Amino acid sequence: MEQYNLNVNTNNMGGYFSSEQLDLLSIIQCQTYEEIISFICLCKQLNGIFKKEDFQTFLTEDLEQIKRTVFEKYQDTLVPHNTDKSTIIDNTLKRLNLKEEDIQVIKRIYTDKNTETIKYIKDYIKNRYPKNYQDIFKQVHRFISLERDQNKGKDLYDEFVFLNSQLSSFDTLLVGSGKPEVVINEFFDNEEREQFDFYFAKRDLDFAFKNNKHIRLHSLLTKGAAENLFKGKSKEEILKTLTAYVKATIDFINEYNSSHKLADGTPVINAVDLFNEIVSFDKNKQGQYENIWESNYGITINDICNVFAYAKAHKPQGVSYLYNEPFLEDSERRKKVFEVLQQINATSNGLIDTLGSQMHITFRTSDEQIEECFKDFKTLQDTQHLGIQITEFDLSLSENETLKTIGDNPKISYEDIYAMKRDRIASISSIINNSGVRLNGISYWSLTDNIDCNLERVRTNLLNKRIIKNINEVPTVCGGLFPTSKEYLKSYNNPNLQTDTPKLN
Repeated sequence: MEQYNLNVNTNNMGGYFSSEQLDLLSIIQCQTYEEIISFICLCKQLNGIFKKEDFQTFLTEDLEQIKRTVFEKYQDTLVPHNTDKSTIIDNTLKRLNLKEEDIQVIKRIYTDKNTETIKYIKDYIKNRYPKNYQDIFKQVHRFISLERDQNKGKDLYDEFVFLNSQLSSFDTLLVGSGKPEVVINEFFDNEEREQFDFYFAKRDLDFAFKNNKHIRLHSLLTKGAAENLFKGKSKEEILKTLTAYVKATIDFINEYNSSHKLADGTPVINAVDLFNEIVSFDKNKQGQYENIWESNYGITINDICNVFAYAKAHKPQGVSYLYNEPFLEDSERRKKVFEVLQQINATSNGLIDTLGSQMHITFRTSDEQIEECFKDFKTLQDTQHLGIQITEFDLSLSENETLKTIGDNPKISYEDIYAMKRDRIASISSIINNSGVRLNGISYWSLTDNIDCNLERVRTNLLNKRIIKNINEVPTVCGGLFPTSKEYLKSYNNPNLQTDTPKLN
């Protein structure tokens, strides 16, 4: 199978896998009836979906068909990514074994997620279900309602079978189950033992351990936590929660690594993204990029470094710490990120040993932008002796570029897109190699053309703008490491297109 991977000098190749994707791959990897039944019993996403009589029926059916059924039932627990908020909430509530009248009360209350709403619902459930409210709180945290990263398509089983066959391509799995918004269960109070729930992280790590893969844990400080999880909370409360969360996470990593070694004797978790997307994606009113934690809550880099003092003092052996940012091809944003990195190093020297460039790019990103970016990486590496990684690479069509490939008379064929992508990957590889930057790893974000968050984003934006009427009008944005749509799309091309390969820019 053709791959659109960068031909650069690094021995560490990674890929991003969501917890849902690893669950679906786990289903495909089941080799016996006992394994598939064990998976069902341990997977909270499937809680209550299968009965004992279903397990008896399994014994008379073909294992491959059972796996397909379980795979589809898992998908059915998810609602589409563009679903309205009420449906998302309802999908969660019906999984909690609540009485119908209680479901209706909670739905009326939960018009917006904030501290007061969470507290009211928490107290309501405690009063109504005094004997099992803790189990309800755990289940609501361990159930994923909203589909993300393209896991719900009706034809994805074979795509995941293919992806499973390509796992040998990866040394490292990048997983997002270490994020505060995934680990912190808001239904438990501060200092309650259940507040930090590593259910998803443990499942992801166990998958990696079974498959003899390293894990890069992503991420302990996130944009999502800044903008959503801690919305409406005070600086003091956020710092208190983050400090406890960092300690719990580092202790969890140390404990897991001490008892789980890969075949070569190294620990499963060998890298952790400590910081992710500290710098704003957009400029403020003064035309500047800013520290989103400071602009939202008054939390400075010094405050952040204090929160992570425990991580530095108890750094797991054999683990590197990364600061991970996107859009470093933008010279102004790169300058701000370098300033933040300098502040981190000045406040807590040695805390960060690797800068990660996400490198989500489109065909609009120029060679000159990439050249300047890696020139600055080389200077940074030579002067500060930091590791450099490409942490979330994909090259996909932008929204505007996608418009040129769809409709009754597309301006450019998908066959041309793939040819351009192959040439672009070669050009980027050459730039990186010529820069002299020593990469200590590269991870790919979009692994196949159909398991691609870029596809989800572009489809949603075009639907919202009413440019398309249904998602099938955009079959792919060609972002995958593995071009799984390539053969299918041969019949999609317009035979009357010009023979010279056009340019997207």
